[in-house]
Amino acid sequence: MRQLIYPMKEQYEEYVIDEAKFSGYAQSISFPENEEEIQEVIGELAKEHVPVTIQGGKTGITGSSIPEGGHIMNLSHMNKVKDSYLLEDGTGRIIVEPGINLMDLKKEISARFRKNPLFWPPDPTESSAAVGGIVATNAQGISRLLYGPSQDYIEALRMIDSGGKIHVIERGQKLTLSSGKTMEMLDAVLGKEGITGVISELTLKLIPKHESVWGIAFFFEEIEDAGKFVDILKQELPKGENASVAAVEYMDRETINLIESHKSTMTKIKELPDVDENRAGMVYIELHGEEEGIEVLAESLMESAMVANSDPDEAWAVSGELDVEKLHAFRHGAAETANLYIEAVRREDKRITKLGTDMAVPDIPFSRVLENFQNELSAAGLKGCIFGHALENHLHVNILPDCYEDYEKGILLIRKWAAEVKEQQGEVIGEHGVGKLKQRILGDLISEEYTGVCRELKAEFDKENMWNRGNIFPEKAGGV
Repeated sequence: MRQLIYPMKEQYEEYVIDEAKFSGYAQSISFPENEEEIQEVIGELAKEHVPVTIQGGKTGITGSSIPEGGHIMNLSHMNKVKDSYLLEDGTGRIIVEPGINLMDLKKEISARFRKNPLFWPPDPTESSAAVGGIVATNAQGISRLLYGPSQDYIEALRMIDSGGKIHVIERGQKLTLSSGKTMEMLDAVLGKEGITGVISELTLKLIPKHESVWGIAFFFEEIEDAGKFVDILKQELPKGENASVAAVEYMDRETINLIESHKSTMTKIKELPDVDENRAGMVYIELHGEEEGIEVLAESLMESAMVANSDPDEAWAVSGELDVEKLHAFRHGAAETANLYIEAVRREDKRITKLGTDMAVPDIPFSRVLENFQNELSAAGLKGCIFGHALENHLHVNILPDCYEDYEKGILLIRKWAAEVKEQQGEVIGEHGVGKLKQRILGDLISEEYTGVCRELKAEFDKENMWNRGNIFPEKAGGV
């Protein structure tokens, strides 16, 4: 029998820090390769009541997969495809282990469905993200605008609780909590950051791949014009019978500057031209569907962009998966280079972590949301980069502190924004999860209804309080 639990040594240091630069510590680590090994590890740890933090690709930005004591269960070795099949309605299913990453998942889907090309719509820009982590943190990707939330593409899962019992959860099953609240059992577990148990298998729903994909990046000399363009689209988004807008993403100048400062080291975007230094912002739009319909939509978008003073001759317009992937890589560079900035500052002060928002405000003009963020950053004397899902007013503002004093001011500003969003009935947490980092920064500003449901779910599935302590709500409050 092979050894499953290893004491923490220097060789495992990378497993106690994530992309947010949230760091922790642990006494031991394991890399199970199947359900039986998960159960064996649970059995050993339960004897001493050792808490367990579940971990996948460590691409999270809220500290949800980083332990503060206890044991790390890293699922990266559970990365196999177990089965796949096509249904009569043209959709498909692929059954995977939680450690498979997006890049490998796409390759597997392509190889298994060559005659009937399919894809999995949830598509966060981080291709090394593990599927288990995506569903555990409710990560969405830029095409949620067209395809909806990630949980719509999970048909079933297997989850192991703190007693080692395997729960088979399928779409349609209901769960009634102690409060009397009834909810879809699958949705109750998805997005809960590992507090209910370890997901050991997922059945993903695949849908037919679109005939063609285009990406168009529009540039604006004035921020107000970028805001105006998005507001035009919010009022009347171009639609076609056989083509649709899949994504509308915004990036400000500070974001573009960060990306271009690292461009020489980013293979996929090296060939893209530099953005004119006089351009204050960019709006990236992705179109999916049939070629003829996409051309009609692209023409309409060009006309709207011209109304907002964008020069169509400056736009980056590409078609085909390979070229569109370069624009995806550019968009991913927004988050990646913001994280690199924090990593550099942390060399001088280890107390500093990522400070980014994941908030969405109600349906008010995008231009007003953008203006408010910029004005308040300036008033606080802080530098920041702003990017994100423009049509939903779901922007990720990353504060870029130069020192710990800036970091502290950044926390106060994020709390101020969260209080305002909560008052306006918006979403304080959108798609990255709460984890330990945002739980500490936002605390009482996170929805009490949501944290209450999460406590009930933990009591239902994790009576031993083994899994992912400190995520979503404080450890003391989470004890059962």
